[in-house]
Amino acid sequence: MQVSPEELNNAALDARVELSATETKELLREVQSFFNLTKKLQEVDLEGIAATSYGHQEPNILRDDLIRSSLPLEESLANAPAVDESCFLVPRIIEE
Repeated sequence: MQVSPEELNNAALDARVELSATETKELLREVQSFFNLTKKLQEVDLEGIAATSYGHQEPNILRDDLIRSSLPLEESLANAPAVDESCFLVPRIIEE
């Protein structure tokens, strides 16, 4: 699969990433290298190999959920630098 510079620039625009000409050339080379690797993976013979979603045979290795009491609200908020009734107050980091 070939990726054109226009397709790469469109993807960068969608991702809101600005690429210089040098970065575009380098990224094109890396993307092409990635597609060449995936082409090799598609050539692997998987006949007779069962599909799996986990790498182990155990039915379920997750622990059971246990219902237990949590910390009281006052104790949870005790060391917070700023609180508002029942919430932590944190500085806004996203601009509008």
